[in-house]
Amino acid sequence: MDFKSKQAEFSAYIRNSDKNACPADVKPERMQVYRELFFNNIEGFLSSNFPVLNTLFTPEKWQQLVQNFFENHPCTTPYFAEIPEEFLLYLQNERPPTETDYPFMLELAHYEWVEMALAVSTENLPLITESSTPLQLDNKISLSPLAWPLAYQFPVHKISAEYLPFQAPKETSYLVVYRDREDEVNFIELAAMSFQLLQPLQEQELITVAAYLAKVLPADSPESLQTMALEALQQFVDKQIILRAVTDADFISS
Repeated sequence: MDFKSKQAEFSAYIRNSDKNACPADVKPERMQVYRELFFNNIEGFLSSNFPVLNTLFTPEKWQQLVQNFFENHPCTTPYFAEIPEEFLLYLQNERPPTETDYPFMLELAHYEWVEMALAVSTENLPLITESSTPLQLDNKISLSPLAWPLAYQFPVHKISAEYLPFQAPKETSYLVVYRDREDEVNFIELAAMSFQLLQPLQEQELITVAAYLAKVLPADSPESLQTMALEALQQFVDKQIILRAVTDADFISS
């Protein structure tokens, strides 16, 4: 048997020892040690990265879910930090839904994955000198590479064992999850207007405040609406969700 065939035999048994035979030249006790090490690493990583989702299952059901992922999903990455994204893909595309699934399950899993993804992201905020002066119309702004505006049918940021909505509220939940200069991951619940103001920046390069407001606000919008939009942008700048530069050169990756 060549190396790849032997490797496939090992991995098949490690993924599911009930359906696949133990390699003939290895003691079952030794293979069980390998299997427990692999499975426990995966299970521990998923439990720590999807803590709320984990609490919604009984320990037995959670073990079954992880086992099914472990057995059936062909991970394409060797990195532990990318396993949560693989688990999210499994939930979205491979796992058949069951009658006992919560209707918010996928959205909750996505939200918890976003928090982890931002925490381990290798992106860095540009080296921009902080300014205490108010945001000006001629200032150039850009969405932080570590800020993700999100919209969910369910209020995923509120879900817990004590709050389990079975029907989506009439109002969409708008959030922005972001990592600041202290590498802390935070979130803010947004009003619909604030989300609509922030979300288009995902597709926008560095732009002046005046040009951006002209792009996202109606042409006949009253001055009061423009003032409110400018104040909202200022709040995003203060929280490092939107980055402000005096010149293009300020946006130099650290």
